[in-house]
This record gives sequence, structure tokens and C-alpha cells, in this order.
Amino acid sequence: MKKSPDGSLTICLQNKSPGNDKEANWLPTPAGPLPAPGHERTSVVPHECCTIDAMAQWLTLEQGLKATGLRIAPVRNGIPSPWSELCRALFRVKRIPFALIDARDPKRGLADLKAATAHETLPVLFSGSERPLASWLDQILFAERMASAPRLLPSHPRDRAAVIGFLAELCAEDGFGWNRRLLIVERLLTEPRYGERERGIGRYLAGKYGYSGVTSSTAQRRCEEIVAAFVERHSAGGAFLCGDTLTALDLGWAAFAALVQPLPEEVCPMNELWRDLYTWTPQQSSPESVGALLGHRERIYREWIGLPVDVR
Repeated sequence: MKKSPDGSLTICLQNKSPGNDKEANWLPTPAGPLPAPGHERTSVVPHECCTIDAMAQWLTLEQGLKATGLRIAPVRNGIPSPWSELCRALFRVKRIPFALIDARDPKRGLADLKAATAHETLPVLFSGSERPLASWLDQILFAERMASAPRLLPSHPRDRAAVIGFLAELCAEDGFGWNRRLLIVERLLTEPRYGERERGIGRYLAGKYGYSGVTSSTAQRRCEEIVAAFVERHSAGGAFLCGDTLTALDLGWAAFAALVQPLPEEVCPMNELWRDLYTWTPQQSSPESVGALLGHRERIYREWIGLPVDVR
């Protein structure tokens, strides 16, 4: 990172051979078990491994607002927020370097971020003169504009609509992530094992996202329906969730599947409280079908997004 004469910060990047740097292990590699029959990769090949130093670099909000290049302000501190993981995955898969911004102040929360950008939610994406982007769809469209390969939104309108529509079932208000969050709030507020600190987190989230006790049964039903829809799509037998090439839908499911079962601790170290809260067992889909869908998540991480997941 270098400071320019005008005082702004520029992120400096350097590629390294994966054999010479321990940080290379976050990148996709051909190692690991082969995909199950019927799920082989077809028209997409994995990228060669290299390390981008800026991946591990955290900027303060003040530094990040002055910096140039692509910057992402994600949720951190042991929580693999699905929206943040999807945002990062877009640019990892496209091999676009980015720096990370720690936007939450220990005392002021996201107040400074809101004052600077009008956004009070994470992740937020920054790039040059582009307005700060906090919408998952805006972030996907921006990634597609930045690099055409690999293409993550299909060119045909029918397939493109399918990908964006199913992504909305994961990412949008009243989608899977939204309703799983309401169920997490209910646990924080009602389970006797949680103390006042956890209750405080629950009250904050309840106020921010409109939780009330009457919403829990509706949230449970929505989550079950959405998982069942993804089970049906995965059971169709394609190598990916939409056709025979990787799309943003595969990345979206990979990120949001943490709200069913987080990745193992050895590849996704996370806060113990949130690992427990994230874990949820669908009741209306068979364990075998859900397990296969989770297996698809693991393949996408292993072959495309890269492991381990870093949420420090």
C-alpha cells in the first residue's frame, strides 16, 4: 500500500507462486475428491493458483474511503455473513484483486459508514467514482462489468432471469437469508442458555429487521420452501445449478448454505456462538437431498472460491 502525493492510498498487488507463499491455500486447486458422477465440470476449467497480497490486507474506514481500486467492507470477526461471502466470491472467481475495509467501529458501530455512504449495512463495495454499492444484485452486475470471464450471469434472458430469481430467493428481503436471520433472532431472545449479551444482540437485530414472535412460523415455512426449491433444482442432475457452467447462483448457494450447516471449523474458523446459531436442519427435505446440496456447496468452494474462508 502506497500513499500518493494527494494523500490517497493505493493498493499495491503482487502475484506469487503458490509454492512459495503460505497464503496461497485460499485459492482454488484441483486437489480433493473428484465430483460425483453426473456432476463433472464441463465447459468451465479452474483458474491457475496465485496469491494476491491485498486479499489479507484490512484498511480502516478512513483509509478505505481514500484508497483507490476495488475495496469491500464485509462483516468480519468470526461471522461468515452470506451476503459478504457472496460479494467476495464474485471477485475471487473473476481473479479481480480487492482490499478489505473494517467499517464497524467498536463504539459507534456503522454510524461512520452511514455518514460517509448513506449505507448502514454490510457488505459495501467501493471502486473509483462508482457510488458505494450495498445491494447484492448491484454487486453482481458490477462484477460482470469489470470482467467478462468467467461469465456469472447467463446471456440468454430466460436463463439470466432464472439465476437472478433464484438468487433473490436467497438474498432478497423475505428470502432465505432474511428469514433464517429472523429464526436466529428468535433463538437469541427465547433460549434460556443465552445471557444478557446475546439478548442484546437479539434485540438489536429484532429492531433492525422487523422480528416479532408471530413471524417465526412464517419464517420457518419460507426457509423450508426455498431449500426444497434448491433441492429440486440440484436433483435435476446438472453439473451446476443453472446449466453446465458456473453461475452466480452456485456462488450464492455456496455462501448461504452456511445458514444450514457452516463449513467445518478447519476450513472456516468462526465464533462458537454463531456456528451454533447458523446450524439449522430442514424438516421437509430429506437428509440425503440436503446433504447432496451441501456437497455442491463444498465443491464450489473447493474448486472455485477457495478455502479456507477467512472471517477474522
